[in-house]
Amino acid sequence: MKVCIDIDDFHSFPKWDCTDVLLRCVEQIPEIKFTLFFTPFMKKIPATDYPQSLERLRELIETGNVEVYLHGLTHMKFLNGEFGALPMNIVRKRILKSFQYTERCRIPFKRGYKFPWNVYNSASLKALERLDLVLFSNKYEKEFHGRQVIWENRDHIKKRYIQPANYRHGRPVKPLSTDTIYYHGHAQNVRSTGIRESCNTLLKELSELKNMTDVDFIFCSDLAEKYCSMRRK
Repeated sequence: MKVCIDIDDFHSFPKWDCTDVLLRCVEQIPEIKFTLFFTPFMKKIPATDYPQSLERLRELIETGNVEVYLHGLTHMKFLNGEFGALPMNIVRKRILKSFQYTERCRIPFKRGYKFPWNVYNSASLKALERLDLVLFSNKYEKEFHGRQVIWENRDHIKKRYIQPANYRHGRPVKPLSTDTIYYHGHAQNVRSTGIRESCNTLLKELSELKNMTDVDFIFCSDLAEKYCSMRRK
């Protein structure tokens, strides 16, 4: 069984910084892996304002427990999201600007993008294609001709929220040993899916899975490579 865990809305500001929680998870399960989706500016606060968080993040990357993709430039919730109403050239500029800013953070980022709120348009997809970036979304985009990773139940991928013990989003079903369990959560407590609030429940579930069968923790980039290989066949 494979387990993939992604966490949205990461930023170095304490409200969105969960590196201390991730380090605690690594202490209990050394082989665990997380894919973080990072936003350079939150509430107009640049990530470089909190270097201690970035240092912990570098440590987690160096130990092979974390990889990082970008998740918008500001994550502002306009009427149509940060990107949903923009022409392709503006989308491209914002994406490139977010990558340029990460150089100041001295964090190695993967070549992919998740649009905030999962709101985007055809121009957004075209910009991603031209930049050769992996699309992360909650639905399959048949008009997108690049690599994409979809968080939905398909084939042997079972989606699951990181959530507290009351399971607001539904109690998880028993998986097959051939399944990939794709956990999705947030750096802050959005709809009771925050990693800080739900860490103990997540660790308990992972321990139960490890008792059932062998568990191989993978990154979202591993899923992207798998889908890329499937498209080439």
